[in-house]
Amino acid sequence: MNPELSIVVPTYRRPEKLERALASIGSAASCSHEVIVIDDCPEGSGFAAASRHAARYVSKAGLDRGLSASRNIGLDLARGQWITFLDDDDFFAPQGLDRLLTRAHIERGIVFGDYTAFSTETRADIDLSPVNLDAMLVFNRIPVGAYIMERGAIAQQFDTRLRSHEDWDFLLTHTANNRLIHVPGIVVLIDKTEMQSTSMLARRRKLAWLDHLSIWARFPASHLSVERSQLLLSLGIQLPAELLRFEDEI
Repeated sequence: MNPELSIVVPTYRRPEKLERALASIGSAASCSHEVIVIDDCPEGSGFAAASRHAARYVSKAGLDRGLSASRNIGLDLARGQWITFLDDDDFFAPQGLDRLLTRAHIERGIVFGDYTAFSTETRADIDLSPVNLDAMLVFNRIPVGAYIMERGAIAQQFDTRLRSHEDWDFLLTHTANNRLIHVPGIVVLIDKTEMQSTSMLARRRKLAWLDHLSIWARFPASHLSVERSQLLLSLGIQLPAELLRFEDEI
């Protein structure tokens, strides 16, 4: 018998945080569920934690690295009616997934809740109740781990060509046929303690605006060109709103 919920967890050389992530699932979801751990580490650093928590474990042996490829493998293997994704350094809040599933049984769509973001210095609860499609068309407001969706409604996998924001692109791809449904309450805790700039992270952030342009071109919204221009300005890129008026039909 297939589980009600599949939880896909990519990991890479963070066994202690993976342990925390997997340990959080039991108190977050009381329904039948499966956990699929996709490990990018050639040495299999996530195997022990996955074994302790009876998760299905896939080692990529260093091939096809990256979050998008890992999540796509999880999509291929998932058997649940509903699916969610969790980054290995984040963890679910108690009863978080149960709240999403309760609403999902009443209203079909992309069901999402609120989240807590924390670092060594700060902690903030983020209320996502104002989020609608227009907000999402400017930038991603719903983090991985804060939503579930019906697996059968997934028409396209994560785009492995994007350097960043592949999760945003994935959500926008599926909002055409799925409503955004907010459920009050914290669902996931997002750990930002490792976001200090390395040379690779700094380069990815510096070029992230190019992925914004790519995603905006895929999802035209001329009425939001000013908001999009202002977002680029916050990233240090000056681009007039007139140049962001992509055609509404491609």
